[in-house]
Amino acid sequence: MKAESSLAALSCALLCWMGTGGAQTPGAPPTVHNGLAPASLALAPAVVMVRCKPGQGTTQTLTVSNQTGGEIRFNLDTEDVVVIEGKRTFSPAGRIANGIAATVVASPPSVLVKAGEAASVRVTLTLPPETAQRAVVTFFRGVITAPGNRVVGLGAALGTLITFNLSSDYNLESGPTQASLQTQEANAILSEELHNTGSEPLVPKGVVVILNESGKRVAQASFKQQRLLPGERLIFAATNPAFLAPGHYRTLSSFEFEHKVLTSAGEFTIPE
Repeated sequence: MKAESSLAALSCALLCWMGTGGAQTPGAPPTVHNGLAPASLALAPAVVMVRCKPGQGTTQTLTVSNQTGGEIRFNLDTEDVVVIEGKRTFSPAGRIANGIAATVVASPPSVLVKAGEAASVRVTLTLPPETAQRAVVTFFRGVITAPGNRVVGLGAALGTLITFNLSSDYNLESGPTQASLQTQEANAILSEELHNTGSEPLVPKGVVVILNESGKRVAQASFKQQRLLPGERLIFAATNPAFLAPGHYRTLSSFEFEHKVLTSAGEFTIPE
């Protein structure tokens, strides 16, 4: 089994926070404004990638950091990630057949984290012998209780995405290349919709080359990387670094994933 850990800020995880404050990478010094560090919560790793076989299990250590002014109790809860019509949704444990979330055991299932401190939880996941599921989210759901009258407490839910690769069934399809309108203030943005038609999660790495009418390369750009669960559709975009003269252009794009390469060609016009 193989796991990928990340100490990225919670923009890479799932964050639902009612109130003020923000996400902070655990271990990183807080940003200071007017001599005061803002309140923040963080969970690491944001994403875990596991390679294993059906019926096997894995144990992951998740760490939550509390940089607010009060203590917070977090209760752990894991939900299956389900892709419906190309989009992700969440399903509580036990709601779907052969789901992964129903097998999850968190130790401890609840943690009290004091202000300025962090706490770790071990999460054990066992895959069913037969399952089409490939991802869960383990949520840390907590409440910041504010002392005194006329002060509103905050509710926070932070999550780690855990994905599973169980086979070698990797496949990716792409739609046509689209180009946004180039302006004096912004270069053209090239985009393609990718559809994961295989059984396993993917993180495609893509580039696009722009050719002029004579076939000369005039620019190259990288697509922003995103994670694609089985059945999921996402738009991958790349900002052209060059300001293009009016004319007709061709594009050649390629996406690398799991020792495979998907290529496609397109065209667009920069008007006068």
